Amino acid sequence: MNYRLPEMSDEMILREYIQEHYNNGETSISASLDLPASDYGEWVEKIQNNAVVGNAEWGKSLLYLCFDEMKLIGLLSIRYALSKTLSEKYGDIGYGVRPSERKKGYATVILQYGVSVCKEKGMHQIILGCYKDNLASAATIKRNGGFLFAENDNYMKGRTSQYYLIKL
Repeated sequence: MNYRLPEMSDEMILREYIQEHYNNGETSISASLDLPASDYGEWVEKIQNNAVVGNAEWGKSLLYLCFDEMKLIGLLSIRYALSKTLSEKYGDIGYGVRPSERKKGYATVILQYGVSVCKEKGMHQIILGCYKDNLASAATIKRNGGFLFAENDNYMKGRTSQYYLIKL
């Protein structure tokens, strides 16, 4: 797998990635940092800025495109400078895999890479969240050393969120 920040030339492959999610009935694109609703050029600029300078509220973060050969497989968001409150609410890592590439082990490999980046950044633990009914994501987190430490009901979405901790 290859991981890199998005570039202006990636717009078409990202639009295809989003469309595949929509075609699969998914309206929320994990780890996309609101790409579907954004002007693409402004989105790339924001991602690049977050990697170098950071954001006052969210600190520095990385959003990687994850490729196998030339195919965009998924997205990986690493928020390595969050406050404790934001870390516990949103998690330090988010990831997503395109529907046609699920159940092939990509999510485990992508998260494994995210964990290694967090270690390089000097983090001692990582918090990840997923919905309780997302058994595949929970299994991926557990395969990467995560253990459940909290659960709460998200009444706005009618779903229960689970939070996992990975000690580094």
